[in-house]
Amino acid sequence: MNRQSICDEAVFELLKVELGAMDATEVLQAFLADTGRKMTLLACEPLDRTVVKREAHSIKSSSATFGFARLSTHALELETGALSMSQLRLKNAVAELERIFRDTSVLARSLAEPKDGG
Repeated sequence: MNRQSICDEAVFELLKVELGAMDATEVLQAFLADTGRKMTLLACEPLDRTVVKREAHSIKSSSATFGFARLSTHALELETGALSMSQLRLKNAVAELERIFRDTSVLARSLAEPKDGG
C-alpha cells in the first residue's frame, strides 16, 4: 500500500501551518495514543455493537483531521454498519480497521519526524 492511499499529506501540512509544527506533532501523537486505546477497546470479545459504533465515529472524525482518508473511510463504514452487520462481518471489519490503523501509525510517525534541514 502506498503513502497516498493511506494519507493526504497536504492535510497534515496545512495543520502544521495552522497550529505550528510542534503543536501539530503533539496533537498527532495524542491521536495515535487515543486511537490505540480505542483499538484495544474494539478488540474486546464479545464485540459490543454500540461501543463499536461510537468508537468508529470518533476514529472517523479524528483521522480525517490529519488526512488519514483510508482510516476515516473504513471507520465510517464500520460506524454505519455496526448495528446491522453479521457478527462475523463485524469482527472482520474491526480487524481490518486495526490493520489500517497499524499502517497509518507507521506513516503518521514518519510525518511527525523532523525533516532534514528544517
